[in-house]
Amino acid sequence: MNETFRNLAPLFERMEEMLHDFKRETYSDIFQRYLKEHKDFFDELNRNLAAGEAEGFIDAFAQQVVDYVANTLEAMVGKGKREKAQLNYNMFMAVYLMPAILEGKQKGAQALTDGICEKWAGAFKGNHIKSADYATIASGFRTKLCYITTAVCKSQHKPDDCYELELLRDYRDRYLMKTPEGAQIVEKYYDVAPTIVKRINKSADAEEKYQYIWEHYLKQCIVAIENGDLEVCGKTYMDMVEELCGQYMTTAGK
Repeated sequence: MNETFRNLAPLFERMEEMLHDFKRETYSDIFQRYLKEHKDFFDELNRNLAAGEAEGFIDAFAQQVVDYVANTLEAMVGKGKREKAQLNYNMFMAVYLMPAILEGKQKGAQALTDGICEKWAGAFKGNHIKSADYATIASGFRTKLCYITTAVCKSQHKPDDCYELELLRDYRDRYLMKTPEGAQIVEKYYDVAPTIVKRINKSADAEEKYQYIWEHYLKQCIVAIENGDLEVCGKTYMDMVEELCGQYMTTAGK
């Protein structure tokens, strides 16, 4: 492992700021700036991945990333502080560092991010991260109001064209987007939903959390739509957004 990879700290030095700004309008600019700021690092990484004997490098670098985060967390005082930082590292790896690795389009890039994910799960019990490229994450913002709804329905093994999702999509397009207040609800949801879903997915009790959202919010929304109480559905959705923002967005913002 050459000198370029000995100090990984610069890759994470703006982590909290970048997570706080992980929104539809800002993600592309922040991601591109991250690539530019660390161009020398990623250029060297891509050269190593392109080398004929990249397998040993892939395993060593994946372990180095995990060791760096583990050592950083271990040095923190207080369980709460470590747990908050763990969530931030999970998120940062998923939406910034691993997409940056994949952006180089090298043959070994996917193997490297897969190796990081595997070692991450072994080192941080109950914390599982998945790799995705920049284009996939950016496209996730386009799912709008149904982002969390889709995640909830998936947790219940419902298909993407299930009755509940189709009903809520129709409500979004035919009612909410036609009013200024409704459009504001969609915009807020559009910004925060990807972060909320990623944080829930990283938790050990994700299925229970999705069940809570279903019982307390989505089921009520569906009943309201079926009864013609469209304003009630909008208020219920806003209440859900406010509660989930309070639980999951403050971690990224502090």
